[in-house]
Amino acid sequence: MGEAIFSKTYVGDALSSWQVVHEMSSHIVGGALVVRDSDRRDWHLLGLHDSAFLFRMVRMRCVLRFFPTTTTNFYIHHYGSLDVAEIALDGTIINRGISHTISINAHPDDTIEIDVSFLSCHGSLSIGCSDNGRPVYAGTGLEQFALLSVLVETFDAYPELSRTPAEERITLVDVGGQGGLQLKWMLRADHITPVVFEPLSSEATVIRQTLDRIPGAQVVEKALANTSGPQKLYITAGSYCSSLREPNFEILQNYSVARVFNVVSMQEVECVRYDELFRASAVPSPDVIKIDVQGLEYEVLLGFGHLLESCLAIELETHVVPIYRGQKLIGDIVNILGDFGFALRQLNQVPHFD
Repeated sequence: MGEAIFSKTYVGDALSSWQVVHEMSSHIVGGALVVRDSDRRDWHLLGLHDSAFLFRMVRMRCVLRFFPTTTTNFYIHHYGSLDVAEIALDGTIINRGISHTISINAHPDDTIEIDVSFLSCHGSLSIGCSDNGRPVYAGTGLEQFALLSVLVETFDAYPELSRTPAEERITLVDVGGQGGLQLKWMLRADHITPVVFEPLSSEATVIRQTLDRIPGAQVVEKALANTSGPQKLYITAGSYCSSLREPNFEILQNYSVARVFNVVSMQEVECVRYDELFRASAVPSPDVIKIDVQGLEYEVLLGFGHLLESCLAIELETHVVPIYRGQKLIGDIVNILGDFGFALRQLNQVPHFD
């Protein structure tokens, strides 16, 4: 896998960096992290988060000791339904999951060394327990294993992320990319070519730190609209509510989240139509479009022009009341997309409004 980009061994007190994320308890005893499951039916996991793990090949070498009370297997989890590996007390590999390599070594001192490598498309690593192929189970509340050390190394994943030919990858245009890709697209990083628009330089820099690990990915420091040129961005107390439209407090005053829409500053940003960038060969034709631009989604769609005709799917956030001044609403969005052959397939409620 070449030279490690990130390498750290967690031993002694550093093992406490692995925090409980689902139905476990842990504490340091004699330099080892002793782990118990719980009697609740759930995942039983410890987690460690670092952007260094995202879109990388990860190698984990765990040294542990099982207890007489152990009733489960050692489990490494990726995310959702994706397992990395499950290993029984005697070293038998129960599940290879998405692992690329697994090696097991039992030592005379009753410790077992588990060495696993896999492609990580998430910023967290998770280890814990599984009940013979069932990572969601009701445990005993007893000690399951003592973790003596964990080595974590990351490597460039370009070969693994490049296995799908460029012409077969989904071109995902993500408009309003603050925070990076949605999880569902992160987990498919080896099948997409993301083009992310984020007009704020500071946010774009953060996104690039991980997105540039995906072959062909772009981060464009512009805002999309239906006309090109500078526009005023209203930056709000909650940065995810910032918009090229002014918040409408005649509506927002009715909601407890109104305070996060308070404008704290304004900044001029450069706007452009997507079809203009396409004609300049600066961006590809979109297969899927995701839009989260706080009230300007209608204008962004207009800026794609005829490119919407060949687009396969669009996911966007819109509103039924104008929480931004002058914005178009859901009916307007459905109508314009109907003109390009799209049909409304699914509605999900945004949970932040009471």
